[in-house]
Amino acid sequence: MSEFYKYRYTQISVLGSLPTHKVLISNIPNKAKLVFADNTFIYGSISDWVLGNSDFDSRASTWLEEPKAFLEDERRRLSLYRASHPLFKTEPSMG
Repeated sequence: MSEFYKYRYTQISVLGSLPTHKVLISNIPNKAKLVFADNTFIYGSISDWVLGNSDFDSRASTWLEEPKAFLEDERRRLSLYRASHPLFKTEPSMG
C-alpha cells in the first residue's frame, strides 16, 4: 500500500513547544508528518483526541503559500529553536 499525506492544520508554536509546523496526516492511522518552515520534517503520531479536539485553522497548506514575512519569521524562529535544542533533528524534504 502506498502512503500519502493530506494537509490537516498548522500548529502555531507557543512558548516551549515545537516550532510552528504543518501537520499532514497519513493514510496509515495515527501517523503524521510535521513539516517545518524550511520544509524539513519529522514523523510523529497524532492521537484521535487531538484530531477531534484541535481548532483547525485556515492557514495555507504549504509553506510557499504563506505570506513572505510570516515564512521568514518562522524560519528565524526555527533556527533559534535548533540552536537551543541541539538534539532536534529533521529530515530534508524530497522535492
